[in-house]
Amino acid sequence: MDRFFNRFFFPFALALILGGLIYIFLRPSEAIFFNWLKSIGFYERLMPLRLNFIHLSKSLPAWFIYSLPNGLWAFAYSLFITCIWWYNKNWVKIIWISSIPLLILGFEVLQFTETIPGTFCWQDIFFGALGLTLGIIVGIKPKYKHNYENKRIKEPYS
Repeated sequence: MDRFFNRFFFPFALALILGGLIYIFLRPSEAIFFNWLKSIGFYERLMPLRLNFIHLSKSLPAWFIYSLPNGLWAFAYSLFITCIWWYNKNWVKIIWISSIPLLILGFEVLQFTETIPGTFCWQDIFFGALGLTLGIIVGIKPKYKHNYENKRIKEPYS
């Protein structure tokens, strides 16, 4: 279980949380997410914390604030789905594995066509594709155990 935690869960949780913290503390409050926080009454509690960090946004590059969270979430989602479905023999695996690029890159395409609100950005596509690729690589990279004869045995998880 420790190997699973270190190899899969920790990177998944770290990417998810780091992307969320960047989004919450460094993005302008005009983002749609903040309207939702206002509607549930959480924005007022969050605002004093945001004021401590918002000055950092002036010294960070725009890609860090606007595109990196998407890449981190893409990494987390693709790692999560890959860990669950990559070694599965069920045909449903195809649907779940296909959902990775569809969701990650699909949002940008829908923003480009103005089907959903947001701004189309090539950097978001780049960071999304990078996160998607790295998440799949980390998720499928086989682990090896040695048996008593020192032959390598491929195991999906241990």
